This record gives sequence, structure tokens and C-alpha cells, in this order.
Amino acid sequence: MTDLIFIMKNNYHDMYFEHHHWLLKIRQTLIMFLSWCILLIHIIITTSTYVAYRTNGHCGHFFWDYAQGFRELNFLVIILLFALGMIGVFCITMGYIQAQRTRGLTTKWPMFDINKSHLQRQRAESFMTKQFGDFEMRINTRNFAVKPEQNLAKNKLRDIINKPIGDDKDGF
Repeated sequence: MTDLIFIMKNNYHDMYFEHHHWLLKIRQTLIMFLSWCILLIHIIITTSTYVAYRTNGHCGHFFWDYAQGFRELNFLVIILLFALGMIGVFCITMGYIQAQRTRGLTTKWPMFDINKSHLQRQRAESFMTKQFGDFEMRINTRNFAVKPEQNLAKNKLRDIINKPIGDDKDGF
């Protein structure tokens, strides 16, 4: 029961990793292998052709030999090297910042406000309890009929959750 509550509170689950569902697992695994094969075949063909082009046919194999394709591959290599350099700079910078934070040489700023997050969860839960009933009943009900007056207006829950702290009237 606690696992169900944990799943429902965090609002995610994946039938692939649950017990049973063998046909789903087999189908998704086959699709995954087929997708990887299709990707790898294109990478092998392109790499082999590019290596043959760069080595004048001594290594690799020419699957095509038109000039426009090789110019495009040269451009792609330049773009990929630039992207790799940018990613490298970002990773080194973030690693340096984290190392400085670990040593206590940089101030540690909070990533999010825990109190605000807790308040938002409380507001959402109390509103949903008022609107649709208590938490246990909502989870344990297989089919729940929503009355027309229970329908939420667009962005109503977001507005309730994000109200300023002193702006609570009737709890909402």
C-alpha cells in the first residue's frame, strides 16, 4: 500500500519494470534493438565512407562518392567538434565550481526553497481534498465521476499553489 501511495504522490510508474507485462517487455525490447541497429548502420556507413575519403580509399569503403556529401561531412565534423568543445568547457567549469563549493571556498546557494515547496504541496493537497475528497479515497477509487461543479477552471490549481503567502482566504 505504501508503494502505491509513493507512486501516486510522485505521479510516475513504468509497466516495463513492473512484474508481469511480458508481451510489453518483449515488444519494447525488440523495438529498442531495431532502433539501435538502424542508428548504428547509418553511423558505420557514414564513418566508413568518410574514412575512405580522408585516406584516398586505403582504409574504409566508399558507399557513395559525390563531392557534396563529403563537403557536408566536413561541415558536420566541424560543428560536432565545436559542440564537443563547448560541452567540455561547460563540464570543466561546472566541475571547478563544484570543487570550490566542496572545499567551502564558494558560497553555497540553495537550488530551491524547501519551505516554499512544502507550502505549495500542502496547498495543493488541501485544495484537492476539499474539491475531490480525502487522499485515501482518491487513490482507492477505480472510477471517479467528476460532477460539473468540480471541474477546474484553466490554471486554477496553479494559481492556488502560487498565491503569495499572506494572500490566503478560506485556505485558498
